[in-house]
This record gives sequence, C-alpha cells and structure tokens, in this order.
Amino acid sequence: MEGSIFKETGLVVIKGELFSILINTIGLILLALLMIYSAIAETAIPILVIAINTISIFIGTSIATIKLQKNGILNGILIGIIYIVIYFIISLVTGNINTLNPRLILLVILGIIAGAVGGIIGINFHKNN
Repeated sequence: MEGSIFKETGLVVIKGELFSILINTIGLILLALLMIYSAIAETAIPILVIAINTISIFIGTSIATIKLQKNGILNGILIGIIYIVIYFIISLVTGNINTLNPRLILLVILGIIAGAVGGIIGINFHKNN
C-alpha cells in the first residue's frame, strides 16, 4: 500500500514537471514572437520570463495534483522546487546564470509559492468534482 502511494506521488510530480515545462516552452515561444513583432523594452524581458516560469509552475502543479486526495501543498512545493532546480541547472550549463542574483532569488520564492498555491487549488478542484 505504502509503495503505491509513493509511486502515485512520484507520477504526479513527473506529470507536474512535464506540464510546467510544456507550458513554459509555449510561453517562451510566444514571448519570442512578441519580441520579434513588437517593441518590448529589453528591461521587461527578465520580468516576463519570471512571470512565465511562475505561471508555468502554478498551472503544472494545479493540473498534476487534481488526482491526489491529500498533501497538495507539499507536492506542489516539491514540483516547484524540482522545476527551479532543473531551470537553474539548464541556466548554468547554457551560461545564462553565473551568480546568485535578486532575480534568481525572486524566481525561487515565486516558484515555491506558485507550486504551493497550485497544489492547493488542484486538491480543492478534485474535492469539488
């Protein structure tokens, strides 16, 4: 029984990560198209990227935790943290981040909050249906 719970939770976390990455990819493609066809200030780009990442985590955790019946906040935080770690590793490998900066700290905080809130909403959406 206990192994089944861990397996289900693990699948939910993987599902949440995949949804978040998919939504983030779509959001970044839309942002790139917007940058090509409009005059967005360069100073707005990092803020928009943080917003896209936060929304991605929120939607990914909401969708992933709908099937769970408990621990939505914990699973949401877990999905948010794993997403941020993956994002950080990719950024390090590609050379986009080389120091700890305020934007990275903001992204971590917002990622954890978005994961927690998304997890709560996903669990409550399940209970209401």
